[in-house]
Amino acid sequence: MRRLAALALLLAPPASGGDLAGWHPDAAALCLVPPYERAETGAQRSARDLIAALEALDPAPDPLLSVLAAAGTALCIEDRPTTVRGAYNADRNLIELSAGLDFGERLLILVHELRHLDQYGRGFCPSTDFDLKEITRFTYMVEADAQAVATYYAWQLKAAGQAEAWEAIARLKEYADIGAVFAESVRHGTPSEEAVAMAFEAWFTSPWRVETYRLSSCAAYLDALDETKRLRSYAPLPEDYFTGLCRLPDGTAYACTPPE
Repeated sequence: MRRLAALALLLAPPASGGDLAGWHPDAAALCLVPPYERAETGAQRSARDLIAALEALDPAPDPLLSVLAAAGTALCIEDRPTTVRGAYNADRNLIELSAGLDFGERLLILVHELRHLDQYGRGFCPSTDFDLKEITRFTYMVEADAQAVATYYAWQLKAAGQAEAWEAIARLKEYADIGAVFAESVRHGTPSEEAVAMAFEAWFTSPWRVETYRLSSCAAYLDALDETKRLRSYAPLPEDYFTGLCRLPDGTAYACTPPE
């Protein structure tokens, strides 16, 4: 989310088992690792508090936390200067969250990154097997879905008495409009899956979001071609590629056709 959350996922190789030491020399103190119970440092306790907030949601166990546990992904607090608020690093099997965030911002971004982890586990992975324009479209889809689901979770947390993540949306100028669309639809009695669909569509209304992710996906794609020495592909994604992407964590489908 500032240089935007999923870019560490883009065109990354499969998870290698979690090379935490290669991520940061102090990873042992900065990362909370499975089973997410031993929290001895400040960073680990911060990560554990985020998990506890999601554990309090009904019904339990939370589906995204189940994905986290199944993947064995570490939660790490990034204390180095960075323009990235959070990222899912598929190569090292970790989610990093900036130390400069407050609790609500970190919780919101954690949900966003957990959704990317969920997407990745369900086979939604970028690849140089397809045309650059298709990978840009892929990026738009997974980002809009992740932010729509994060907005839904923030609303659910607010309803459960934890308003910090919802309040964080209003402070993040890049995403406040999505929260406003979601809130307005819910206030009019719209079912959850339709409100999430409206949040998904709202993602595409920001020229800044569309252009930022277009440039980032292009750069990552071209870097991957350079590193692998592969010839550029012009193949389209399969027609039914995004079937199953847009589902709430409980399995309820929502409509996710982006505007032309």
